[in-house]
Amino acid sequence: MKQHFLFLTIISIIFSSCGASKKLKSANTVIESLNGQVATLGTKLTEYEKQANQLKAENIQYGKDAEDCRKLKAAVVERMENLNGALAEKGTSMKQIMEKAEKALQVFKDQGATVTYEKGLVHLNFENNFFFKPGSSSVGSNGRLALNTVAQVMRDNPGITTIIVGNTDTIPVRGVADNWSLSTERANSVVRVLQDIYYINPIRLTAAGRGKYNPVAVNDTPEGREKNRRIEIILNPDLSRLWELSETK
Repeated sequence: MKQHFLFLTIISIIFSSCGASKKLKSANTVIESLNGQVATLGTKLTEYEKQANQLKAENIQYGKDAEDCRKLKAAVVERMENLNGALAEKGTSMKQIMEKAEKALQVFKDQGATVTYEKGLVHLNFENNFFFKPGSSSVGSNGRLALNTVAQVMRDNPGITTIIVGNTDTIPVRGVADNWSLSTERANSVVRVLQDIYYINPIRLTAAGRGKYNPVAVNDTPEGREKNRRIEIILNPDLSRLWELSETK
């Protein structure tokens, strides 16, 4: 009987030991799995911390960039305001020049001279009979008188330059290569009078010819052709240093 009890006790201990071993093995498996998860989470945490630090650095840089943009925008706005102010002053100046020129040329207005202000430029328009006989490119006495007035406007305003543009109608002129040549030579003649007789610095003078290609009226009637045969004198403000002016105003 004692032997039987001892046998049962030994069997019980063996089975108990087997159960504990399985639980231990199962627990170790769980621990290994948890350790793996902890390692994975640790790796992810390190990566997230790295990304967070990078985002912080980028956020700081974006803040600096945004501030730089704000400063640049403010500088551009200020510069544009200065530039607009300078342009406004130039515009006012050119309008004053137009008023003076219009007053000075009043005596010629009855003969068809006009003074206009367009896009910041003063335009003086003279019909051809102010300066030239038909088919000629020599400036007559009446033209030289009108150009004396133009020269005085230029002397009073040394900051302006002048473009003289010759224009013709569509009727060919004998003895001249073409109307374009005639318009150019007439503009050259006006420039020579301003330079040689009235001593305007040639640096301020430009001659150009547009022939029949810039009409202001139709060429189908004598009246229209007469309007198209003209000398246009364009007074330009000196804008070469305007940008510098915008920086220093």
